[in-house]
Amino acid sequence: MEKVFLKQCFKIRNLNKVINKNFSLKLKEFSQINPKSKNISLSNYINGEWKNTAKYEEYLDPLEGYNYLKVPLTEKDEMTDIISSMKSCPKHGLHNPLKNVNRYIKYGDVCRRVTEALHNEEIFNHFVKLIQRTFPKSDAQAIGEMKVTRAFFENFSGDNVRFLARGFSNPGDHDGQQSQGYRWPYGSVCIIAPFNFPLVKIFQIKLI
Repeated sequence: MEKVFLKQCFKIRNLNKVINKNFSLKLKEFSQINPKSKNISLSNYINGEWKNTAKYEEYLDPLEGYNYLKVPLTEKDEMTDIISSMKSCPKHGLHNPLKNVNRYIKYGDVCRRVTEALHNEEIFNHFVKLIQRTFPKSDAQAIGEMKVTRAFFENFSGDNVRFLARGFSNPGDHDGQQSQGYRWPYGSVCIIAPFNFPLVKIFQIKLI
């Protein structure tokens, strides 16, 4: 009986190793940056592809003081793809609740998957360390920001995304007339994110 129990424990231990290995592989699927690296180079994400630039701007490590981060310094002649991408967005927007209802269902599922990923301890801690490389925060502060981030995506899993487009209706001047309004990104838009809270709600709600 004891031998059977030990064999089961050994199998469980090996299974945990496989699971942890899979989590590491999963992390590498969507993150190419090691927070511990002393030489991090970013790229522009354009039309689903990561693209480099001719020039980069260097930033100091907030705690150590050495140059560790290279951010693309996009020149005018390198913005052709960015401009064409923005022009490809129709004026009525990609999140039009009258024409693209499926977007609200899709992003509800995206939020669910993000939530699942952030409940993985390795992925959660990875973003904690990335925040600390961006802004000098304590473990408690960075973990707190990630918990708020995870809670936000938990809240918007399922139907809550569609409520972001909640509008209004007002009675008109005669019987049967009314005015209705919806709220969604109109045409090409951009997000200005606060540098001291790179992943907190301000960025998330505007992104969704």
